[in-house]
Amino acid sequence: MKKIIKYIVIVFLFLLILLIGAASYVVWFVFTPGKITPVVTQQAANYLTCQVEMGGIELTFFRTFPRFGIKVDDIKLINEFEGASTDTLARIGSVVGTIDLMALWRRNELLVSGVSISNGSFYMFTDSLGTTNFDIMVSDTTETMVESTDKATSGSLDLESIDLKNVNVAWIDHSAGLHATVAGLDGRISGTMIGDSLNSFFNISALKTNVEFDNEPWLTDAKLKYSGPLSMNMLAQRFWFSASAIDFGNLRLTLTGMVAIDTLNGDIKTDLLYSTGRWRINEMMENTPPSYKPYFDGITADGWLTSSGYVTGRYTGKEFPLIDAKLNLENGDLKYVDLDLPLSNLQASLHIFTDLGTDSISYVTINNFSGKTSNSTFSTSGKLTRLFTDPYSDLITEADLLLDEFHPLIPDSLITLMTGRISGKVESSFSMSEAEKVQIEKMKLTGSLYTQAIEVNYDSLWVDGNRARIEFTLPNPRPTLAGAGFGRVNLIAGNLSVGKLGDYTALLKSSNISAEFSDVRDTTSIPFVACVFKVDSLSASMDTIRLRVLKPAGRFFLSPNPQGRLMPVIKLDYTSQNLKSTMGSDSLVMKNVHINTEIVNDDSQKDIFLKWLANGFIDIEDGVIVSRSLSFPLVIPVIKMDFSPERFRIHESRMIIDRSDFELSGKVVNILSYFRGDSIMRGDFVFESDNTDVTQLMNLTNGIGNETAEAPRPASSGNDTETATGPYMVPKGIDMLLTTKIRQASFGIDTATNILGNVRVYDGILVLEDLLFTTPAAKMQLTAMYRTPRKNHLFMGIDYHMFDIEIEQLLKMIPDIDTLMPMLRSFRGKGEFHLAVEGYFDSTYVLKKSTLRGASSIKGENLVLMDGETFSEIARTLRFNKRTENRIDSLSAEFTIFRDEIDVYPFLIVMDKYKAVVEGRHNFDLTFRYHISVVDSPLPVKFGIDVTGDLDNMKYQATLPRYAELYRPTSRRAVQNRQLELRRMIREAVTQRVVQ
Repeated sequence: MKKIIKYIVIVFLFLLILLIGAASYVVWFVFTPGKITPVVTQQAANYLTCQVEMGGIELTFFRTFPRFGIKVDDIKLINEFEGASTDTLARIGSVVGTIDLMALWRRNELLVSGVSISNGSFYMFTDSLGTTNFDIMVSDTTETMVESTDKATSGSLDLESIDLKNVNVAWIDHSAGLHATVAGLDGRISGTMIGDSLNSFFNISALKTNVEFDNEPWLTDAKLKYSGPLSMNMLAQRFWFSASAIDFGNLRLTLTGMVAIDTLNGDIKTDLLYSTGRWRINEMMENTPPSYKPYFDGITADGWLTSSGYVTGRYTGKEFPLIDAKLNLENGDLKYVDLDLPLSNLQASLHIFTDLGTDSISYVTINNFSGKTSNSTFSTSGKLTRLFTDPYSDLITEADLLLDEFHPLIPDSLITLMTGRISGKVESSFSMSEAEKVQIEKMKLTGSLYTQAIEVNYDSLWVDGNRARIEFTLPNPRPTLAGAGFGRVNLIAGNLSVGKLGDYTALLKSSNISAEFSDVRDTTSIPFVACVFKVDSLSASMDTIRLRVLKPAGRFFLSPNPQGRLMPVIKLDYTSQNLKSTMGSDSLVMKNVHINTEIVNDDSQKDIFLKWLANGFIDIEDGVIVSRSLSFPLVIPVIKMDFSPERFRIHESRMIIDRSDFELSGKVVNILSYFRGDSIMRGDFVFESDNTDVTQLMNLTNGIGNETAEAPRPASSGNDTETATGPYMVPKGIDMLLTTKIRQASFGIDTATNILGNVRVYDGILVLEDLLFTTPAAKMQLTAMYRTPRKNHLFMGIDYHMFDIEIEQLLKMIPDIDTLMPMLRSFRGKGEFHLAVEGYFDSTYVLKKSTLRGASSIKGENLVLMDGETFSEIARTLRFNKRTENRIDSLSAEFTIFRDEIDVYPFLIVMDKYKAVVEGRHNFDLTFRYHISVVDSPLPVKFGIDVTGDLDNMKYQATLPRYAELYRPTSRRAVQNRQLELRRMIREAVTQRVVQ
């Protein structure tokens, strides 16, 4: 541009020179064309190096009245130049100029009031080396011209106007790759030139303007118009604009300021204010150079752009001036042929500050950018920085989107369907590289979103919700859990359901969930998660598992274990109401649940109990558990307990299993050591119950810790009596002490009440210590040891003491007692029975007789000897009084058991008028040998009787008595000794295992 302006000015000066020469000739040679033309031509040669041709010169007066004028026709400037397509630099049809002769004569001032150029053509050419064909001025032309002017003028040139009519200009610059043509240039230029300075006003237009740059058209047949002041200093190559308007078709650019050209270095210095009119976007796109049009393939855009600002600084090719621009878009539309999502009503207000190269000072401020689709709206504001390296955006975006419209944006490979509406506000800060690499950990995102009737399906996953509010912040500025600073999400939803087709589903109603987390994409570590949740109800299902919970609420924390970052540490504080869960035929119901726990994972362990180590507290009310592993439903009215990997303590509990109900309190220790195999598990509990079905409880605990333990029996129905299908195997590896307070217990068809005492399970041994209880038959005390080393080799030791028991009931309770003492079949009444015995049994509880050891005693008073064939024979022989009842005043007998032999120690029996001492031995085959010494009778002699044989074939033989009249049997304490032996065995069995 600088060269064009320069040489246009030179041409205008040349024309002025012609006019001055013509005017001088008129003055000096009486205005004759024949005389004027040679003189002007000769004067032109003094200023121009090219060939000048003129058709003719004439003076005008009437045409330019009242001023004096000169007209020059058919002017040619010919300058042959290598590479140029023509040697004609300029061809002008006619030039007419008017001069104020009075000012020239009176004030010695040259006032050119008007110049008119018609039908002119200018051809300017620059080769690849920068040499031009329009460098035609003789050296020091300007000085010569000024000196010449000074002789006749004061050195000023005042133009009222330069009129251009039908002027064509062609400019070819190979060094810059520029080819520009202007056709049909019309208009007027006015101004004043003093020395090198020109102050002018332009009002010109061209019918067609074509510009090619590097063989690429930038303007094609564009209408060009320039209107406004233009001042320039030719020597300094400075140009000043003042609200000067340039129009390219319907596109207007208004300039105010200065442009300076450094011809030595080729630099351009600018200090310009600019503004545009309302530019139509589709017209701009139509005038886009071809190399840029592929960027707009398939894009249809419209709207109005306006811009204003300033450009200040130096352009050097490497350095660009500073641009401070405001850009506004009104009523924009955008449509992409491959994307069925047209945008309309686009509005934008931008502030651009840049030198087109320096990140530190360049930025774009988005005051507003908004638009809409058919059913959605959006707007954004913010700032863009680092424009030339890695653009960084800091934006605030608000939107109200109908998700159905955005399906075209989703790649087909994602197999995603979205419906519903989402609205909200998002603040974001991220760089272009972070977005391309999805480096969310480096981004800053904060927002609040609202959803309505949203449904999202991704492959087989789906999310469905009626109303929800989602608040999120990345990173999390104030994490409650160290390490959870990656992000924070708050979810407040009405109904929200999620699931995976054919796998699982979950429905949350009125949920309020707040979660903080670390980068969950980190596969080298368990993430940090802190979650606070409160849900009105939760329903979930997966395969055969069903879950429904009312009002679940609490806190959940997840973090990696310091011992291994892939092993989680879980903290949970949870409460809920009416929890119902089923898994196949198993079910769980709990009315109120409170759990506070910390769970640590140790993935190096194989056992599930060792992998997950838990501490905490649990409080459950009104729970019911139904499981195939339980014979009957387990009802839990209440349980409160704290626990750790090594111990748990039950503060309060009540449980019901079919016909059994009990309260349990106490503690268990060495739990973790038990599962590690380092120690036995120890417990100490208080067991209180109104009703206990002993058989059921034994079935529940049968074989715990035994490798060959039988599977749990299925639940029975109705009130059928439950019987064992095999021997009861005492749990191993545990030491549990139960202090019992049972009001009523049943064992098969038998019942007992007011049971007090200790029950201890110790590593395969069941011990009953001084267990007191009452049955319909008598009050009893029991100490026993039951040991199950093998399924077919069961040991049992019993210290069984019955008070005030009916003999008939005793025989029913212990059917085998008549084998030990057959005589009891003949007695009726109450007595005291004490048995201390030990032995081994097979898996069906059949006694191995060779292992039997024991002692027993029975005491009774006022016993009745029932009638029978044997008794009748004895009574007749001894002449008993038949009218009296066959009553035994007292009975106290002791006997010992060894294998299949029973030794009955001497005891005194008093009946009717007889007193006798009885002793003997009988065997399990019911053969016996007894001796009876009658020590007091109505007979005058003492005698003895030996009774041998069996009950079906008894033999009597009179013999001498073995005991004197005053003999009274003393207790041999056989039972007490056996009782002590049993307790010693219990003590040793327990203590030996403790030592081991």
